[in-house]
Amino acid sequence: MSGRLPSLKPDDMNEAQRSFYEGLVTSFGSWADTAGFEVIAADRSLLGPLNPLLFSPGLGAAQIEVFHADRAGSSLSPRVHEVIFTVGRAWDSEYELYAHSAVGRLAGLPDDLVAALITGERPDFRNEQEAIAHKFTWQLVDEHWVDAETYSRAEQTFGHKGLVDMVLLIGLYLATCSLINAFEIPPPKEIR
Repeated sequence: MSGRLPSLKPDDMNEAQRSFYEGLVTSFGSWADTAGFEVIAADRSLLGPLNPLLFSPGLGAAQIEVFHADRAGSSLSPRVHEVIFTVGRAWDSEYELYAHSAVGRLAGLPDDLVAALITGERPDFRNEQEAIAHKFTWQLVDEHWVDAETYSRAEQTFGHKGLVDMVLLIGLYLATCSLINAFEIPPPKEIR
């Protein structure tokens, strides 16, 4: 289930990898369990983008610190935060879609909206903030540019901090999707 890289198990790891692994299990294991997706395989190896990070524990730890900083300091609501998993669809990153469809549901996104985000259909947003976040994200990821009208609406809705938080989160998702796609990491279950 590891894709192109071997699945590192605790017995295969050096001291730096094992220490990093233990921190990942602690910080991501219960979060994933609560949301309903898997990050730890039966053989104790890590799934998704976590396994590749073990091969470079120093840079991997820095990437995880960005993730934690986003969770602690983002001005975006949990639902808006999860709408940005639009990046996973743009990159056809199945593990990302698998994991964040579960997290999106936990954040309160309705099943029909999650299904539309997974398939790339135009979601029927009932919330203006979510619609704006989706459009901003899609334009930036797909077109590499945000038009003036969308930018203005996003700026009015989220303010300067919110826009920066959104762009940094999009970058975090892009980095995650890059790991998943480069190393062809499959989801452990079908995306729903």
